[in-house]
Amino acid sequence: MCLRPERLSVPFWTNRAVPPEIMCRFRPFLMVFCLLVGVMAMMPSSRAAGSPLAELVGHSTAKPAAPPATKPPATLTAAQIDAAIATLNNPAQRTALIATLQAMKSPTVQPAVAPSVGIGLGFIQEAELKARLVLTDIGGALREATDVRLVWRWLVFVATDGWLRQTVVHAALRLAAVLLTALAGEYLVMVVLRRPRSALLRRAARWRDARRAEDEAGLAAAEAGQTEKLPRRRSLRRWFRRLPFAIGHFMLSLTPILVFALIGFVWLSGNLASERVAKLVVVAVLNAYMACRLVLECARFLLAPGARDIRLIRTTDRRALWLVTWLRRLIGVIAFGYAAIATGTLFGLYQAASQVLVKLVSLIVHVMVAIMVLQARRPVAAIIRGDRDGAAASNGFIGAMRAGLARSWHILALFYIVALWIAWAIGVPHAFVIMLRIVLVFAVVAALARSLSAWLAHGLELLFDDEEPWRAQYPGLHARAKLYLPVFKLVIRAVFGVIAVLVILQLWGLGILDWFAVTRIGQRMVSATITIGLAGLIGLIAWEIVNAAMEGQAERLVRQGRPGRAARYRTLLPMLRTTLLVVILVIVALVVLSAVGVNVTLLLGGLSIFGLAIGFGSQKLVQDIITGLFLLLEDAMQVGDWVTLAGVSGTVEKLSIRTIRLRGGDGSLNIIPFSSVTTVANASRDFGYAPIDIGVGYNENIDHVQAVIQEIFETMRAEPTWAAQISNDLELWGLDQFGASSVNIVGRIKTPAGKQYAVRREFNRRIKIRFDAEGIELPYNYQKITIDPAEFRAAFGTPKSAAPPTKPETAPVAASGSPGPATPASSPANG
Repeated sequence: MCLRPERLSVPFWTNRAVPPEIMCRFRPFLMVFCLLVGVMAMMPSSRAAGSPLAELVGHSTAKPAAPPATKPPATLTAAQIDAAIATLNNPAQRTALIATLQAMKSPTVQPAVAPSVGIGLGFIQEAELKARLVLTDIGGALREATDVRLVWRWLVFVATDGWLRQTVVHAALRLAAVLLTALAGEYLVMVVLRRPRSALLRRAARWRDARRAEDEAGLAAAEAGQTEKLPRRRSLRRWFRRLPFAIGHFMLSLTPILVFALIGFVWLSGNLASERVAKLVVVAVLNAYMACRLVLECARFLLAPGARDIRLIRTTDRRALWLVTWLRRLIGVIAFGYAAIATGTLFGLYQAASQVLVKLVSLIVHVMVAIMVLQARRPVAAIIRGDRDGAAASNGFIGAMRAGLARSWHILALFYIVALWIAWAIGVPHAFVIMLRIVLVFAVVAALARSLSAWLAHGLELLFDDEEPWRAQYPGLHARAKLYLPVFKLVIRAVFGVIAVLVILQLWGLGILDWFAVTRIGQRMVSATITIGLAGLIGLIAWEIVNAAMEGQAERLVRQGRPGRAARYRTLLPMLRTTLLVVILVIVALVVLSAVGVNVTLLLGGLSIFGLAIGFGSQKLVQDIITGLFLLLEDAMQVGDWVTLAGVSGTVEKLSIRTIRLRGGDGSLNIIPFSSVTTVANASRDFGYAPIDIGVGYNENIDHVQAVIQEIFETMRAEPTWAAQISNDLELWGLDQFGASSVNIVGRIKTPAGKQYAVRREFNRRIKIRFDAEGIELPYNYQKITIDPAEFRAAFGTPKSAAPPTKPETAPVAASGSPGPATPASSPANG
């Protein structure tokens, strides 16, 4: 009888959107799958003989060759025959097959030479090919290992065969009778023993209360000043005191199981003694049930969920219940699953079908264990970290290692569980030992690499510490090197990570070192890695050397007493650094691209055309750069100068390659392109003048006024604060012009660059104070208005209650230059 396999339809729920919380729960499975695929993809073409991973991956395809004389004829499976039929039915695939056969027939046809590809693309293609081959082999082995069509054929055969169906029904009835009576007897014994078990638990609780009272009495005696007698090894003594109660409870729990076994033995010795098939079925089920009960009672003996007073393992009630529950599920699936398979062999279950069922039962067990790992990842992580009351128990290097293991332990466990079942399902011998070796190698090498990288990083931190003696000897080198400390740490972690991966793959038996040494892509990868590393290192060294030389030149100019040139040089430094950085980056980028297989000649040709197009469109940018370069070379301005550019005045904050950053007097930041600068008014060069323009009244003695001004200047210059800001004597030129209300005396004071504004403000302040003291008039414009009382009465009339005025009301009349009793009506004008 042969059943035609039907094509399975896609379930209706596969097209639905997966909720985010479900994706979060299955994220560890995705990470484990990616880890498996990555390991398989990086496997070299030549597998090391006897290696664990080679056995694990290549078992389904690597078959021992038989002698030619005894080699059996090749046979095809149903899947291979279906694939061949599908190929022949497809016109395109059929044409390709015919072309391949013709090429194999003709010995003169040379294979086409594959074009040369880059390192990255070649590595990706080879990794993809290896991954596809490995996944195809494993997928085929798993399909054969989990092919349930044989089981379905056996079920159909049992259902259609009259004698087998009658035998199965008879054995099921006998099994039901035995189970009902045995379970009923077990239940009755459990009811009878319920009271003794409760009494035992109450006695254990009273003992606990007594011990607690003794502890409280000892504490009170210690607080009263007496010496408290602390028992030695209190926890161990408590454990031994709990042990008799736990053993008694365990013996009472075993009694129902013993009754169940006795009832089953009576059935087997009596009515079922002559019925072989029914007897074997009952024996298999009874053994499975008793195995489950014994394992569960042993677990309850240690964990005692709900009975803390007799618990021998220190844990919480919730964890104890969780462990017992999952143990019940696991042992139930294992015991009853294998009992069902053993029973099926009595009714003609095929050997291949029984192997499929065994693997399916094992798959269910592995899935349940994976679920347990996911549920327990946080408590186990807390135990690994050593958390107590929510705080980490250890810090430093050990704490970091424990924290890393706590974050990733469930990933390693899931990887081990999934890979173990796959290896066992495809028939790898000693799969458990092989997978254990794989996981241990990964854990040990990863921990060792992490430890070494952390140790070196800590050593670098100590080396660049501020208290190191070489910091005082080479302060500049220390400061520059400390800037690269994060980069050094990152490089160390990356190098040790790559070395750890290579060592792990080599110890797994993949022969990764031989692959790098023999294969063309491996050799090119090693060469490209060395070239890229050397290019980056040389570029970094060149940058630091040139940068240090430029900084040293600026310091030498300062030491040689040329601050102006040093300031101009420092103004040019940002542009020089930018140019140097661009040149180094371009050279390193070209070396890297050439190392990875990119044709640099074609790239440069394309870039030249692109640069020409950019040049036509960036004429303004080029003008900015050239103008700025000439302005900087001519030393027109420096950082910190007060200048006026394009109608804007302010302090120069930064000079870039094309713009000037000008900070205005009101605090605004003005960015001016160099191409907009036509005139530069620099008030911070060499020296400055504080102009003097003082207007006095026409009735003042000019000689006396000039003598007072000279005296004010001498007094101001005698003060140390202002002496440093005045460069020369007062240049008082004398009477300059006759104004409308004053005569103007002008002159100037020579000051260092940028000091003229402060000197002028202080000198004007002293002029005002001294002139007021001397009675020297500083004329200003004002108005005086006079109203005639007769005209006012004629215009507005005389109020009845108002008395006639005794004298005319006066108000300021328009005048100029008179200090009479006037009321200023307008703001002062320039004197």
